[in-house]
Amino acid sequence: MELFADTIYDLRDFLAHKDNPRSWPASPDTNWPSGRGRNVVLGSDMAVELGNPQMESVSCILWTEKIGTIRDNYITLIGPDLPESRGASLPFGKIVLIEVSGFDAENTYERYREMELVRYGLDLKGYMLRAVSQFKREWCRISHEALDEGFCFDVLASKQIRNFKKLNFVAAVECILVTSSPQDIRKLAAITHDTTRIIAAMNKMAQEMDFDCDTCEYQDVCVEATDLKSMRESYRKKLNDG
Repeated sequence: MELFADTIYDLRDFLAHKDNPRSWPASPDTNWPSGRGRNVVLGSDMAVELGNPQMESVSCILWTEKIGTIRDNYITLIGPDLPESRGASLPFGKIVLIEVSGFDAENTYERYREMELVRYGLDLKGYMLRAVSQFKREWCRISHEALDEGFCFDVLASKQIRNFKKLNFVAAVECILVTSSPQDIRKLAAITHDTTRIIAAMNKMAQEMDFDCDTCEYQDVCVEATDLKSMRESYRKKLNDG
């Protein structure tokens, strides 16, 4: 099920044309404490803000079954890291690339939902995911205490990577973070625009069980992403066998 091959190619091209991106292997043993589900960072406690609704923000996961496409356990950062940004409100892009296996027309949607739970399930002391007000956005706050104790993007991304790799169908994970400029985030949003409609088409098929292609607003998506047609037929058969 290759839904995002073109998007991943365009993302690689975007990265190739950026000056001096920082890239490093994820830390295997970052032992940052859990927030125990109480990750509230008030304005007075906030050291850095990422993806405020008044700023640009984009976040998504892209998966592929092509072996070797993903730089496993690698983090790439374009723009300033958190310790360099105390007192700032930054635009924020976070793209997680995942190599998976065993995806088919019947299980892709459920596995996507599992990955989404991991994506938003980070529980790190001093880090608050304030809101996901719409698809493909993250709004985060990091506390002064966390920054003083060494919280940085290595901690955030390394934990995210390790969490994804607990899923038995995940073989490799790479995390790309962008804080450089609103213009760069807008470019990322344009590159990943089609992912929004692909996911929306999957949601419509799986949740609404609506297969009337003539009236579907995602008809053009299914024409381009042929694997969605296989999913549609699988759901249609499941409904008919009901």
